[in-house]
Amino acid sequence: MVSYVDWSKAKTILIFAFIITNILLGFVLLSSERQVETTTKEGFIEDVTEILKSKNIFIDTNISREIPSLSTLIVEYDFVDFTKVNNNFFQGNGTIESKEQNTAEIFFENESIIVTNKKNLVYENKKTTKEYKDLDEEKAKDIALEFLQERKYDTSDMVLSYISLKEDGYYLEFSKLYKDRYLEKSSTIIELDETGVKRMERTWLNILEERDTPIYISTAPKSILSLLSMKEVYGKTIKDISLCYYFEPTDHNDYMKDPKEAKKGKTMPAWRVLFDDGYKVIIDNYNN
Repeated sequence: MVSYVDWSKAKTILIFAFIITNILLGFVLLSSERQVETTTKEGFIEDVTEILKSKNIFIDTNISREIPSLSTLIVEYDFVDFTKVNNNFFQGNGTIESKEQNTAEIFFENESIIVTNKKNLVYENKKTTKEYKDLDEEKAKDIALEFLQERKYDTSDMVLSYISLKEDGYYLEFSKLYKDRYLEKSSTIIELDETGVKRMERTWLNILEERDTPIYISTAPKSILSLLSMKEVYGKTIKDISLCYYFEPTDHNDYMKDPKEAKKGKTMPAWRVLFDDGYKVIIDNYNN
């Protein structure tokens, strides 16, 4: 028995196979293109290091060679409830004064709290009685965490990202983490000495949703070249360069005119550059 080829069907199959082959070839070429990214090669990184050094910007950390991307997060501010804060800090015994909408001052003995835009909280304590001796970094961290936990703040999603010994005590910055990545700008800053916590400033973000599609940005070596235009970092040393989630209200059309009105929005990937004195720069460069 002889079989005959149905050339009309064969032609259709060949065209389909050709399309699939081109798609696969495209993926291979795209993958190869990313693998040979010149800005992650050793020579380029050495050049970047020397160029930054010419402006007295020094690097004391590893520079990531990854092709950076992160998914988008939908975040919202952790809004401050005045009554709840009064209860958590002063057992409800503080005096609440609110002269403007979303803004309040709470007073109790030597302590005070100022809340602005229902998002930023600043606590101050003017007591002078010493409670702690022989302060060191570990003890300062324990005191800060205990202070937060006693006032019913969740500390499970935060990490101590910077600590420094000041003339009269310690300065600590806690940052929010999501899947081992920093979420900027979301921080809790605490200053303390032998009398305990003297000051706390907190602006925090909550995560509502994670989107699936990754967004790519420029590599770390290429991105940190933008530091050359920032005179305020001349003479500083970079201690950490991390890929982070970054929420900036002014990047959203709804809040460009008045960022103070921002309630929620989406993050974008960015490079978080931390210097030896605690100064921080966020670089969101999408020109690969």
